[in-house]
Amino acid sequence: MDGKSKRLSFGEKLAYGMGDCGANVYVAMASTFLTGYYTDTVGLAAAAVGTMMLLARIFDGITDLMMGALVDKTKSKYGKARPWVMWTAPLMAIGLVLLFAVPKSMYGTHAGLVYAYVSYIFLNCIVYTANNLPYNALLSRMTLDVHDRASTASMRFVMTQITTLVINAVTANLIGVIGWTGCAIVFAIIEFIMLFWCFIGCKEHIGEDETGVVKTEQVPLNKALPALLRNQYFYLQAILFLILYIGVVANGASTYYYASTVLGNITVITFLSMASTIPAVIANFINPTLAVKYGKRKTMIVGSILMIIGSIIIGLANSNLALAICGLIIKGFGMGPIMSGVFALTADVVDFGEWKTGVRSEGLVNSCTSFGMKVGIGLGSAVMTWILAFGGYDGLAATQTESAVTSIKFAYGYLGAICAGICLVLILLINIDKNINQIQKDLEAKRA
Repeated sequence: MDGKSKRLSFGEKLAYGMGDCGANVYVAMASTFLTGYYTDTVGLAAAAVGTMMLLARIFDGITDLMMGALVDKTKSKYGKARPWVMWTAPLMAIGLVLLFAVPKSMYGTHAGLVYAYVSYIFLNCIVYTANNLPYNALLSRMTLDVHDRASTASMRFVMTQITTLVINAVTANLIGVIGWTGCAIVFAIIEFIMLFWCFIGCKEHIGEDETGVVKTEQVPLNKALPALLRNQYFYLQAILFLILYIGVVANGASTYYYASTVLGNITVITFLSMASTIPAVIANFINPTLAVKYGKRKTMIVGSILMIIGSIIIGLANSNLALAICGLIIKGFGMGPIMSGVFALTADVVDFGEWKTGVRSEGLVNSCTSFGMKVGIGLGSAVMTWILAFGGYDGLAATQTESAVTSIKFAYGYLGAICAGICLVLILLINIDKNINQIQKDLEAKRA
């Protein structure tokens, strides 16, 4: 099967979205609550937490490249990418529990920091890499149809944004009832079920024969790497992931501090999350139609502009909850086309590479964009904690200094505007849309 003649069913799109929902259970917990858990419960210094997350992401770069090469060499009846979702599902659940289970005897000690390093590196750099990199590569192996990919990516992000909204809405109260570790256990079970659903419900249709067995081509690294380096869009795409996730994660991680310190009420995290997530969900519902009419690139450009405007309003809000929510709504409408578009764009980068060089390397392309994403996640958390440390934030202090409060407001607002502005420039430089129809036509003819 060529991957074009068969359109993906609603069930397959739903199952694909479940895979990211499962991974996003962990991502939502880590991006919104992990730094707060480390600084305010475990008693680790904010700067130490930020440095840990950054160093872990550097190691992540090595595991990403290794995993990308491994995916390209994977050969099973399920395909190249799909089996990894199944193999890593139980490890993702175990890793999430370990992350929020620092022994109380280690609170405020060097041993606690060592435990944080080990559990964080295990989940982020090894298990999450082995799960999410193949998952992202899976879309480019499910279909060649660019519009099918766009609608699948949009559905995926509607689902993940709802997942994030639910996690952020219930976690604070759930922690108060069953504690950090109990909360992690509940979410780990949900995470495992979602990931296994993804494996069961998705298929790699590219290379699939009449019996449903997927025939894959093993691409050696010495062939894939030179081809990758000739793909100019891969560099821009990797940087786009880096900058985008610095902004997204810095905002998510600073939400806890903005709610608890600037607004003085941790429970408003629910309203802050809803203010950005619901507009993003609405935007993702309409984005496939807009992408077909205008192209992914144009919808992403508009999204970047809205994110800049929204982030500036958030920065100006100070402790005005109504104004902050207004900014978050505008930013959320911008995030919809950006977050769905960037992953669909990665599949197009894979196609462009094959069209230009004759070598198709889903694993290596996704390993490099995944590296950009995860370094961005690490840098986002690190930059946010460094900003807090620069402002003199002390998680165990009864009240925070004015400089600490100012640093939180900057991390929550203006930093996002800076990152969105850089994303806008990168999207203007990535213009695969102008050749996408010819690329699809030539690749279909190659597989005929």
